[in-house]
Amino acid sequence: LPDENRLGPEGAGANIFADSMEWERSSILASHIGAMERQLETSIQYAQEREQYGQSIGKFQSVANRIVDMKLRLETARMLLYKVAWLKKNGKNAVMEAAMAKLYISESFVQSGLDAIKTHGGYGYMTEFEVERDLRDAIGGTLYSGTSDIQRNIIARLLGL
Repeated sequence: LPDENRLGPEGAGANIFADSMEWERSSILASHIGAMERQLETSIQYAQEREQYGQSIGKFQSVANRIVDMKLRLETARMLLYKVAWLKKNGKNAVMEAAMAKLYISESFVQSGLDAIKTHGGYGYMTEFEVERDLRDAIGGTLYSGTSDIQRNIIARLLGL
């Protein structure tokens, strides 16, 4: 391989790969944040419009709490992603933070997908509402770019376990 075609010095492949995985994980996760935001907005709108027993279902504590949990997951996920981006932008190591963000965001996307389906009731399971599609999309996020178990292994190793 000619020197001008190398990505770095000889023997640096593992470091280059690790750095690219940090970027990949944070880039992929940005789309999850957008989808989680859409799930939240859709669930809020549905909870405000759908009525049961003479009031919007959003007035029921169990529905409201579920939506609050979706908001909490979204904002926590956003902050984790921003931290990884900040570290990478400033040339700092972000292996631990990228693994934590990948793990948290991908699993939060699945949970928010389940919560959106529960909020929509039977309609949430039907393809006409497209709520179920987010859950199908979310499950893949726990598999690609390193499964959730792999992320836990990375974090544990970096913690010295």
